[in-house]
This record gives sequence, C-alpha cells and structure tokens, in this order.
Amino acid sequence: MEKNIKIKEVVKHNGHQIKPNGKVFLSFKAMYSEMTSSIQQLQLLNNDIKIKAKIPGSKPFDLGVYRISKIIFDDDGESTINFSTLTDFAEMDNLNQLVGVENLQILLESNVELEDEEE
Repeated sequence: MEKNIKIKEVVKHNGHQIKPNGKVFLSFKAMYSEMTSSIQQLQLLNNDIKIKAKIPGSKPFDLGVYRISKIIFDDDGESTINFSTLTDFAEMDNLNQLVGVENLQILLESNVELEDEEE
C-alpha cells in the first residue's frame, strides 16, 4: 500500500553545493520547536521527496526531487537535514533564492510504500 506523506517545517537555509560530477547537496537547519517535523522525516528515508519552499512575501516555488542523506539532532534539540540529488532533478535557479533566508517554510512530499501488517 502506498501513502502520500506531506511534512511542513520552518527552517533556515544551511547552504547548498553543486559538485563537478553533477551531484547537488542541500542543507537546512531547524530549531527545537520543529523537532517533531524533523523526526517525521525519518519515514521518508530512501524515498524520492519533492521539496517546495516558501519565503515570506513570495509564492511557493519548487526546489526539485531529493533524497534525505542525513539528519543530525544536536544536544539542544536543533536538527540539520541534508538532502542530495542530481542536477537533472534539482531546480538550480530556485536554489539561489534561499541564500540568507532565516524563516523559510518547506513542504516535503513523498509517496511512501507501507508494508502490509500481518496478524
């Protein structure tokens, strides 16, 4: 069975990199108040995730399709969420709009395959 999962989170852009081999890395930092949303993202591991972003005062825009590469929780409850993809699946023009944005809202959407529960 497949389930569509959507997770909203308020984050800070923590940088992005584009490697010569075509790999794109995107990182966000979330505050303690967003810990529940960060934990919910664990169910999206190993799945393609559509990421949309909304900057205050602008319309939402697409960042592309990524996979979670790492989620780190600090001792103060803040989390760092790292995504990766190939340049073919990233909206390269939109990534630069994120630079320096503090209160960025992201929407993560993915179709997750759920295992059937047996009794």
